[in-house]
Amino acid sequence: MKKPLPTSAKDTFSQNIGLVRRVKNLSQEKLAEMASLHRTYVGQIERGDVTPTLEAAERVAQALGLELWEVLQPGFSLDAVIMQRD
Repeated sequence: MKKPLPTSAKDTFSQNIGLVRRVKNLSQEKLAEMASLHRTYVGQIERGDVTPTLEAAERVAQALGLELWEVLQPGFSLDAVIMQRD
């Protein structure tokens, strides 16, 4: 069953970073380390439990090799992520 489309920027960001993290085969712990954040905070962001600061959101996006605006797009495409892997 497909997840419903996110309705807020926070939901969009949460879903997109979780998706990219899994595609890149990164643990939350590794992503947190790369973004200089705590692992539990990354988990809270992915679950939508917290709204990250702009600085934290940008650090997470950059750690994933993306720009913040990319992971804030409701229709985010994994094409750029997949191309990075080749």
